[in-house]
Amino acid sequence: MAARPLARHSESLAALPPEAGELAKAVTARLSALETALADELADLLGGMRAVVTCGKVDKANAAKLHKVIDPVAANFQLASDDGAQVIASIDYHAALVLTDQVFGGAGEWSAARPVRLPASVNLTLQLMGDVLGKALSASFDRSAAMAVQGRSDVLGKFIPARDVAGLLTVRADIAVGNAKPWSVLLVLREDDAARLLDERQPASRPVAGAGDRRRPDAKPFAAIPLELTAVLARMDVPVSRISDLRPGDTIPLVIGRSVALKLADTEIARGEVGACDGALALRLTTIAWNSLSKGHEQ
Repeated sequence: MAARPLARHSESLAALPPEAGELAKAVTARLSALETALADELADLLGGMRAVVTCGKVDKANAAKLHKVIDPVAANFQLASDDGAQVIASIDYHAALVLTDQVFGGAGEWSAARPVRLPASVNLTLQLMGDVLGKALSASFDRSAAMAVQGRSDVLGKFIPARDVAGLLTVRADIAVGNAKPWSVLLVLREDDAARLLDERQPASRPVAGAGDRRRPDAKPFAAIPLELTAVLARMDVPVSRISDLRPGDTIPLVIGRSVALKLADTEIARGEVGACDGALALRLTTIAWNSLSKGHEQ
């Protein structure tokens, strides 16, 4: 009998994500739009001069490989859509210096040694470039709201640790302005983020969070704050004498209830039923605390 709830919910929970190869093909289909959008957005930054943008092949990668490709010190952006899908964009320091020269009317030449610290003019250019990338990416994935820059770091590990096990997709966009040698931007997507960006069922944008709206606590600056949730699978009363006698190797039976609490700190925010998803234990939510409260007020 205990296995029946698991079987009942396995099908609904086990929606398999697209394969990496399918994701790569789907992202590839968006590259033409990305090239056009980047050229359009860069034109404003470059005073009307139109760049030629050429995207390379979409490659599958892992974090260890990525850390070998990207310079130890580079301008790394973390961009996020309004539904939380993220893209990492990396521009090496030399490219940032060339871009800055072009933005300020130069030919895009930089032969001097790379500075230890970027000048203020380069940091200003990179700030504007982050906005360019956010607008171009949103346009290429048919999003009405621009992807927002969530952070920038000289160290890639802040956004993608070297030991990250997630599957990654990468694509390099080469950007040529006038007769200058092209510089490039490397775009990196986790496979689950790529699937989310490509999901046509996702709304183009979420409603703007209103003041005091408990159902939409996703406005800046709080949307990206990580919070730890705890699923309370079982509770038990154990005598002090038994606790004091516990030893490694002892077995304590757990009786998992039909309704499991999901907590944020000490506050229960939802309840659900235990099931399985992709071979792992999962929780199918049945009630949300603030939804219940709203219905109570309506009644």
